[in-house]
Amino acid sequence: MKMTSLGRKAFLWICMVFLMGRISHSDADSIDDQCRHADSCERCLSTHLECAWCTDKEYQVGYRCLSRRQLLIYNCSDPDIYENQPVLDVLQDRPLKDYETRDQAVQVTPQRAYLKLVKGNTQRIKLSYRTARNNPLDLYVLMDLTWTMRDDKETLEELGAQLSQTLKNLTGNYRLGFGSFADKPTVPMILPQHRENPCAAERAKCEPTYGYRHQLSLTDDIPAFTSAVANSKITGNLDNLEGGLDALMQVIVCTTEIGWKEQARKVVILVTDGFMHLAGDGLLAGIIQRNDKQCHLNTAGEYTGSLDYDYPSLEEIYRELLRRKINVIFAVTKEVVSSYRELSALMKEISYVDILSADSSNILELIKKSYESLITRTQFADNSPDFIDMAYYTDCGGQFPSLQKRNYCYNVSLGKQIDFFVDVTLKKYPDNQDYSHKIRVEETSLSEYMDLDVELQRPCPCQETPDPTNEEGRFLCDYKGFLYCGMCKCDEGWTGTYCTCPTDATNVTSNEALLQKCRQPITDKSTSELVCSNHGDCDCGTCLCDPGYKGPFCECRECLDCDEKLADCFCGQCVCKYGWSGTKCNCDGDTDACVGPTGEICSERGTCECEECHCEEPYLGKFCETDPEKDNKLCLFYEPCVTCLIEQKQGMGACENLTDICSSLDRQETYPYNFVHELDPEQDQCLVIDHSNFLTIQAVDCEPVDYVAIVGYISAFTLLAGLLIIFLVLWCIRAKDAREYAKFEEDQKNSVRQENPLYRDPVGRYEVPKALSVKYDENPFAS
Repeated sequence: MKMTSLGRKAFLWICMVFLMGRISHSDADSIDDQCRHADSCERCLSTHLECAWCTDKEYQVGYRCLSRRQLLIYNCSDPDIYENQPVLDVLQDRPLKDYETRDQAVQVTPQRAYLKLVKGNTQRIKLSYRTARNNPLDLYVLMDLTWTMRDDKETLEELGAQLSQTLKNLTGNYRLGFGSFADKPTVPMILPQHRENPCAAERAKCEPTYGYRHQLSLTDDIPAFTSAVANSKITGNLDNLEGGLDALMQVIVCTTEIGWKEQARKVVILVTDGFMHLAGDGLLAGIIQRNDKQCHLNTAGEYTGSLDYDYPSLEEIYRELLRRKINVIFAVTKEVVSSYRELSALMKEISYVDILSADSSNILELIKKSYESLITRTQFADNSPDFIDMAYYTDCGGQFPSLQKRNYCYNVSLGKQIDFFVDVTLKKYPDNQDYSHKIRVEETSLSEYMDLDVELQRPCPCQETPDPTNEEGRFLCDYKGFLYCGMCKCDEGWTGTYCTCPTDATNVTSNEALLQKCRQPITDKSTSELVCSNHGDCDCGTCLCDPGYKGPFCECRECLDCDEKLADCFCGQCVCKYGWSGTKCNCDGDTDACVGPTGEICSERGTCECEECHCEEPYLGKFCETDPEKDNKLCLFYEPCVTCLIEQKQGMGACENLTDICSSLDRQETYPYNFVHELDPEQDQCLVIDHSNFLTIQAVDCEPVDYVAIVGYISAFTLLAGLLIIFLVLWCIRAKDAREYAKFEEDQKNSVRQENPLYRDPVGRYEVPKALSVKYDENPFAS
């Protein structure tokens, strides 16, 4: 028997009452409860990830937006259910690896993924980064070669071989390039009478001023680098402002001429002792054309656009450095370092500043220090459109106890894997109805990235042929409209979810305008997207709230656990009366337990609730005293006391005010302390909280210094060393004398005597004849 219209309405009403009766008040936060108030397919799918919309014309339950499971229970046909279908699929996931001769390093994984986004839903993808060992390094030295930098050039030339060894210690795969700069060769940057010899004022000869000169493309030939530096010529200009930004822009954009390698870590070290001209200074020379960020090097490496284009701005330099993945190191003298540090702060993720000695003798140490600083930090950025939100979370490889919302990490150990968790959320649909996008998440200083192929789920995928004459469809829309994709399309003069509101009575001409009256205003110009805060139904511009909710927009929950003696209920929140605090207003408001030794409540880094500190990010500790990246307030507070105790322990004299220094601020309690042989690495490095909840200062135990013994040891050592030195000196003297005498004797033996022919020997010699001598012997007494 055919059911009459009145019977059908009665049946529908009974079904709705039965359904309402089965919904428990305690289950108000269930998924179905969140879904059921959505009155359109688009709003339904945007309410919750598990909300689904039924377009079945035979569906007789009042709420078309429920979970898929519930819709099937209420006999909605499966093909007529439209639901959210988020997808995350990793398409390319090469493992992290260090640089090898044949294969490139992999420092970011995964490399590509597919995402299907649902409005309001967040999808999380894990991104891992690890600094590769032996990764290629392209280092371009850009040097100021004006007159005051002449000794720095000579130093760099002398340090060529040592520079090679320094780079080998950093990475076995490096290349060097060289270029020099001065300033625009025109008035007022130079004097017209000194155009050919800008160093005339110094009574010296140098070559004419030039803007920028590319001397050597990137190469692994170190002798060629040393030769390029040696062959470069000193020039000069009039003021202490140089054209460094002009030169830096050319180094950045002349990719082929410089020889930048795509996969290498690209670094420019800019060496100067002066300030730099900025955008607009070209007007002083009549140069008004804006820097075009194009390469203008001729075959000789000369910058030909120096007199045609203005200096680039810092913003233009920054954007090009980011786009081309080039890091810059400013090696400057102490007189100008403060200005360059301010400049570097504007692009801190890709720049570094350090002080250069007067003659650049510390440039090797500076290169090593700056390179290590660059490779120990990482930062990621993306090109997502404004309707897609990208949020990054990481603990920086264990540097933080929990995930922090940040896209960067410092002090990253070489070889340490850092995991970033990227939350991708579709905030709204694009106005141009383009539902396919490509997003690149890339490391800011390397050519390492992850590509995301993003597809947006359409607002409502229903594709149905409208049928204004369908009896079932018109019945569900109170015969004042027809059903299309589960939603009522109202006849002229009617509006509302079920076409029950006359437009002349509501002064609105569309259902959307009627629903706008049921949305809570957020500001003077914007309202919430939720109809009746998703806790009620909009009946011709008025919210009919669910049980447990109240307010003109059903925005307030009824207070269930507020003690009327301790708090007042205000829009679902317990507003504590004077002297009480806590989420349930059951804390008496006493903050004494949150006051640390410094006298501050939670070290002014958190709030005290129920006599316990709740720290703000990223602070830690009982009193929120620890900043993982900076300092520890309690350590700083106890430092004078610990210093005094150690001095007293070592016999360096007793502190006159030890009691005052090692006492609480009110001088009523003296801090207990104990000496240990070494600090427990698991504990705070300056104090320990024992089981009785008292603060105990803990210092490393050092034996008192015996100064008499030290003086004796030093004196004895000095005496022995002196005697040893004297002995060695005497031995050396005797050995030398012996060698000299032996040499003298040898010379005497080998020498041939030369007689002077005019020389007469003063000694006369006479000989007695032998015969006479014998005769006298035979007769000695003969007469």
